[in-house]
Amino acid sequence: MNYPTPSYFRQSVGEQLLAHYARRDAVRHSTPLLPIQWSALRALFHRSGSGTQKTV
Repeated sequence: MNYPTPSYFRQSVGEQLLAHYARRDAVRHSTPLLPIQWSALRALFHRSGSGTQKTV
């Protein structure tokens, strides 16, 4: 198991979280919000719109 170094405990909570926030931002900026390919994007909208109509 990875235990924190003693210098980690001497840091304030904000400083401890900076590394976490930096890793999280890197993942968020590298992950696309929508699929890259147009065919995948069309399939996404087609699938989400198919169940919205009700029959009476």
